[in-house]
Amino acid sequence: MSKNFTIDSLVARLPARLANVAEVEFDPFAGPELRRLVPITESQAEIWAVCLLGGDDASRAYNESVTLRLAGPLDRPALRRALGALGQRHEALRSAFSADGKYSCVFRELPVEVDYQNISNLGAAEQRAAVAARVAHDAQYVFDLLHGPLLRISLFGLAADVHELMLTAHHIVCDGWSMGILLQELGALYSAYYQGLPPVLPAATPFGQYADQQLLFSRSPAFAAVEQFWLAQYQGPVPTTTLPTDFARPALRTYRSARADYPLAPDLVADLKKVGLGAGCSFVTTLLAAFEVLLAQLTGQNEVVVGLPAAGQSASGLPQLVGHCVNLLPLRSQPYADGDFIAYLRQRKTALFDAYEHQQLTFGSLLKKLRLARDASRVPLVPVMFNIDLGLTNDVAFQGLSYELVNNPRAYESFELFVNASGTEQGLVLEWSYNTDLFRAETVAGWMASLEDLVRRIVAAPTTSLRALVQGEVAPLAVAYHALNATAQPYPAHKTLHQLITEQARATPGRVALRFREEELSYDELNRRANQFANYLWHQGVQQGDRVGIAVERSPGLVVVLLALMKCGAAYVPLDPAYPAERLEFMLADAGAKLLLASAPAALTTTARVLPIDEALGQARSYSDQEPTALPDSQAVLYVLYTSGSTGKPKGVEVTHRNAVNFLCSMQQAPGITAEDRLLAITTISFDIAGLELYLPLVSGATVVLADAYAAKDGQELLRLVEAEKITIMQATPSSWRLMLDAGWPRPLPLKVLCGGEALPLELAGRLLARSQEVWNLYGPTETTIWSSMKQITPADTEITIGRPIANTQFYILDEHGRPAAPGAPGELCIAGEGVAVGYLNRPALTAEKFVANPFASQPGGLLYRTGDLGRLLPSGELLCLGRLDQQMKVRGYRIEPAEIEHALEALGEVRQAVIGTCHRRPGDERLVAYLVLTDPAAAPADRARTTRWQQALLSQLPAYMVPSDFVVLPALPLTLNGKLDRKALPAPSGPEAGPAQRPSRPRTQLEELVAATWQACLGVTQVEVYDDFFQLGGHSLIAVQVMARLAQETGQRLPLATLFEHPTVERLAAVLQQAHQPGAWSSLVPIKPQGTKTPLYIVHGAGFNVLIFNALSKQMAPDQPVYGLQAKGLDGIEEPSESVEAMAAHYVAAITAAQPHGPYALAGYSFGGIVAFEMARQLTAAGQQVKFVGMFDTYAEQSDHDMPWLRKNLKRSVRLVKRVLYSLVVMKNNPQEAFWWKMQSLRRATIERFQYSAAERYERINGHPHKLGVVNALAQQNFRLRPQAIAVHVFRSQERLYYMDDFTHLGWTEFALGGVKTYDLPGNHFHMFAPPHDAECAQILQAALDQC
Repeated sequence: MSKNFTIDSLVARLPARLANVAEVEFDPFAGPELRRLVPITESQAEIWAVCLLGGDDASRAYNESVTLRLAGPLDRPALRRALGALGQRHEALRSAFSADGKYSCVFRELPVEVDYQNISNLGAAEQRAAVAARVAHDAQYVFDLLHGPLLRISLFGLAADVHELMLTAHHIVCDGWSMGILLQELGALYSAYYQGLPPVLPAATPFGQYADQQLLFSRSPAFAAVEQFWLAQYQGPVPTTTLPTDFARPALRTYRSARADYPLAPDLVADLKKVGLGAGCSFVTTLLAAFEVLLAQLTGQNEVVVGLPAAGQSASGLPQLVGHCVNLLPLRSQPYADGDFIAYLRQRKTALFDAYEHQQLTFGSLLKKLRLARDASRVPLVPVMFNIDLGLTNDVAFQGLSYELVNNPRAYESFELFVNASGTEQGLVLEWSYNTDLFRAETVAGWMASLEDLVRRIVAAPTTSLRALVQGEVAPLAVAYHALNATAQPYPAHKTLHQLITEQARATPGRVALRFREEELSYDELNRRANQFANYLWHQGVQQGDRVGIAVERSPGLVVVLLALMKCGAAYVPLDPAYPAERLEFMLADAGAKLLLASAPAALTTTARVLPIDEALGQARSYSDQEPTALPDSQAVLYVLYTSGSTGKPKGVEVTHRNAVNFLCSMQQAPGITAEDRLLAITTISFDIAGLELYLPLVSGATVVLADAYAAKDGQELLRLVEAEKITIMQATPSSWRLMLDAGWPRPLPLKVLCGGEALPLELAGRLLARSQEVWNLYGPTETTIWSSMKQITPADTEITIGRPIANTQFYILDEHGRPAAPGAPGELCIAGEGVAVGYLNRPALTAEKFVANPFASQPGGLLYRTGDLGRLLPSGELLCLGRLDQQMKVRGYRIEPAEIEHALEALGEVRQAVIGTCHRRPGDERLVAYLVLTDPAAAPADRARTTRWQQALLSQLPAYMVPSDFVVLPALPLTLNGKLDRKALPAPSGPEAGPAQRPSRPRTQLEELVAATWQACLGVTQVEVYDDFFQLGGHSLIAVQVMARLAQETGQRLPLATLFEHPTVERLAAVLQQAHQPGAWSSLVPIKPQGTKTPLYIVHGAGFNVLIFNALSKQMAPDQPVYGLQAKGLDGIEEPSESVEAMAAHYVAAITAAQPHGPYALAGYSFGGIVAFEMARQLTAAGQQVKFVGMFDTYAEQSDHDMPWLRKNLKRSVRLVKRVLYSLVVMKNNPQEAFWWKMQSLRRATIERFQYSAAERYERINGHPHKLGVVNALAQQNFRLRPQAIAVHVFRSQERLYYMDDFTHLGWTEFALGGVKTYDLPGNHFHMFAPPHDAECAQILQAALDQC
């Protein structure tokens, strides 16, 4: 709006003191005549809510567009006339919607101009580009649901007899059935006008008739039966169809999409149709059934849900109706059930008939009843849609013309995947629209190839079992896993570990093999001592195949004993002396150990003979140092290592020499080790990773430096050892690395860091990278020999993966059916190859469960170990571990991976470590608890302010149900003896957060009671407690609209709908309302894009009073350019509006100086806002502040004529009226579409005065902001006097002028801006200059102007 904005049509109803508002050029009530108001249908309300909540992208997802390629001599006047007649026939094409989304406003006329472009002079390539650009533009176009029109028409002339007609409508007024009706009628109307005949068409059905019919049906017994049918379909757990994604799912749902079209071969279509006919099914049912089987194949799920649109016109008996009448049928199926495809097809026929018979229930109505767990990152219930759009051109004919119909692709999509079958059965095309934030184009191409392969298999053998169809090989998966598992490397598989060490001793006898404190052993000496001890053990009765317990502290003697046992052919059983006696006794008994070598006397009840190690080593010195005569066997068990068991009893893993040799040979290559390296060994031998520390250096000619038990637990001592001993390689768990960092690791060291045993947080990896030469993340369970995959971390990594398999190792991500999951899909990490252990000692059932036959092995007999870890194969070819399957939580119906929350928490600067657990506040009420170790040990415990901040940070990344309710700050996480997290030792939350005894659950304040009562009414529940979550009670976006509207009526506060998503409990929402009640809570300063180092730009609102229109502009500006908006005081309906321009300016100056106390300042204003910005610059300059930039976006500087003498004022207005009329005629000629739109808007707003609503109600319905704000603002404008100032202004003029002004060059500013006026031309007109596609060019021009100041 311009600076002359007033509210002429309200004068008669205003108080006397407001009755002198001057006549203006921009009347907020101007617009076309409103014919009637029609209550919005439930399905329309669902779209309206999605568009409101999801923003522009969500609205663009509903753009329906087709192109008619017309061949033959086109009669353009006849076509224009036919298009105009369509709009007059159908109410939906003359409709917009009220600001509260309750009504459809049907206008007497709402003409849509045909944008005709003659491009016949362009070459073929340029023509294609021009048409494609318009298709893309319409896909990006955001329809104005409040003002309309909701249809766009373009016509391109490519040659005298070749034209392309493009129709784009918003889905809220036009569905697929309607598009077919429009095409039929357009052809009939054109043909009649072309021949000079009157059209013969049946009377059009008013959309209001359908809306009334739907309202009556919703109150009938038949509706209750339909509702019960769908509720019965979804009794019990509701499946979530989860397609494998190529990218991490954004925390908030996105809409960006692309479309790929693939023809299905006619012979294949014909054959599939025959299969269906043979089962008594239509082609539609058969194709849908095949698609459901494909979904089961892609997702690995037993059950899937597919959305199928159903046209309401047919069900309601109104076949010629145009409008949005479609209902979405959520079809639940089990494509992995028993039986063959034909049986499944017949079952689906019945199910589909039942669904169509009960189609008169909207999707949103069903969601209200189901009370599904809500996830802001996902489409509820139906992420995948399948639609049959065949025969859209049936009965469509244009006299004298032939045509081809093209469905234009959207740039945004409401669903994750939408497959549309278009064309005809003779030329079927499958259009795959997919969310580009989730899927790659090549992935979708692979899915189409899989579908085609599946159809061929069905056609070839229709009675193939469903399981065989679902489990069919998918080519892209074979390629992905083949690339991942191409790990074959030669290694000495026939040799034992001690043979390799002995060979190294012979090759480098004098090199230092082992160092402990001041003691050193050369390779030769180590080998001779091991031989002596082996011979000693032979004389003690130790034989090949025996198992011997070892409870020995780290010392040279430990390594001697281990090598000696290998040379005897015995297996060692490592025991930690710190373990409880009962556990040690069980291990010795279970292993059948005949001997126990111990550092200290052990009070154990055991049948094993106990030998003190020091005594045994002393006696062994008298034995021969020659190699024992035991026959080496690489398949012999090297050690039996006990790990925790789910039954409470540890289980012993049998690892062979061959397993270990393959592992060590792989480690020699990567991460790599040389003879010059020195490795610090800190791990107890009861933890399998000690095998790398002790044996990798010894098979490589390097040196093992042993740390004693004290040093291994002291960060400062470890640092001292690393520097003093010139350590080049060290392996530790993340917990141990933190010990060293916390001890004050001061500077980078020439150290190769190996980290494993637990997940490596990105924050920790970054700290280690800064202090070492290399950082490697290692992954592997004990059952596959120490480490099975590895990844070198770089500073560029944004997430920590477990990399790729080591040599001769294969990984598979398997779904619940044991099939390889698609890349991106989660599944169980399973490992095969040379590292897989023999199994569990004395546990045949558990061994059979966890060590299964490898179905992917090229040779029979291989084993596949099921890790129990959840993982994903990334598009990069690397593996991502998502945590334990048995740690997966299910809270209030949500399946939660705690690692995802822990990762988000550890990304916060103040959080060093995070672990997620659960607690019960009351029976059946399980909630998430976050256990945190902070980076600042002296930080205070988690108070309410801090936990709220953490929760808000998590809400920006995760769905609300994944945000913990409680936070417990610990000095350190409890660890097991192996240095792993001890979850059982995590304390329960205490204090008022812990349970109902301390924390009341009923509303405690009037606002909490109001919120709870509102939720009860809107949700239809009998009781709401103060900590209940709106969405977990069954709330969704449509109910959210109702809730916020009711609260606005009760409190007078208009809060954004997003408030309920950010504060979903009664307590938190009431707190927001309470804060809004407090004086000064409303802020006019809005941080649109607060990041950046440049001088911030503050933009003052126009006559619309809010700053949302600047959002697109700010995104296109330089990355380091901060942009703030200034929204009107009183926009919330609570604060009193500023009654003068001077007061507005002072209020905004106070807001920006509070945020930025000192200049320089950059100001701008849009339309009327430019006047305010000019006054702000005056006030800031008067206060001694520097203002470096003042921008005017289409702001005309003209003094108000309010105080002029009557005669002079009316003479001036009369002259201007003549000029305006003449200029309007010029504009209508040069730019008829935009000019007509602008005039129609004015006419519409003027004629709406005739209806029954009060002036305030009419104003707020049309404009969406408080009536009082508009009135007071109009008075402020008319009373303001512009004063010349020594200020320079930058005037940004819209190139398309829709109204007259006296000064088109400087917009009147030369008289007032004494510092000079610099002008710039912006694309678009006054109303659309900031909207796409103009936003990018506008931002570029503005940024250049700012940078020059």
